Amino acid sequence: MNPYSTKSRRRMHAIPAALALTCAGLLWLFSQHTEATPLFSAATLPLWHQDCRDCAAEPQFDVLQGDVVHLSAGGEFRLSRYLHRSAPQAPANASLHWQWSVDPYVDGGTLLRITLYTAETEQWPARTLHYVWDSTAARGTSTAITDFEYRIVVTGQDSRAERWYEVKRNLSDDWQALYAEPLPALEKIEIGLGMPGADATTGAFIGQLGFSLPVPPLQQAAVTGE
Repeated sequence: MNPYSTKSRRRMHAIPAALALTCAGLLWLFSQHTEATPLFSAATLPLWHQDCRDCAAEPQFDVLQGDVVHLSAGGEFRLSRYLHRSAPQAPANASLHWQWSVDPYVDGGTLLRITLYTAETEQWPARTLHYVWDSTAARGTSTAITDFEYRIVVTGQDSRAERWYEVKRNLSDDWQALYAEPLPALEKIEIGLGMPGADATTGAFIGQLGFSLPVPPLQQAAVTGE
């Protein structure tokens, strides 16, 4: 019997396992890179559809935040982007995070918002969730506009103009609190001054906005031999 046959067989068994580990490692690195890529930033601004009157969305540099986007308008302002849907519902524990600031304002109320539009399901029509900066409401306040539209105050009356605030929301937890069901797939995300259908009363800055998705643990492939 060839004295190297056993070692050769072991090497042959080890090659697929090593390839599997290498591929898993590459997938992990790709997922980390995807997480780090912001959905909205000064660099990705051209990917967003701008709908407004007498308005501007201008990349600027902030000494604290780096590259940011300044939003200003003489009327209603909204930036929107459709999201690719590959699953009937959003990943569990997905979170949304961003930084924002507002210019000095004259009128109070809802100054700035991040709005999520969900896809229609068999049980529900499309639904809407607004995360808002409201200078007249307490942070954490949740309000039903209709059965299919809610708003949550994430920066409230204790906030100040010309100051940066960082927000991170667990989308799954927020949705469960409103509807007692998993978050469905997201169809569109929108950044706006004021509420939809209302004229803007202030300008604002947006830093990077992005999703954080949970990365599943790698399954270690076992290397066996005879």
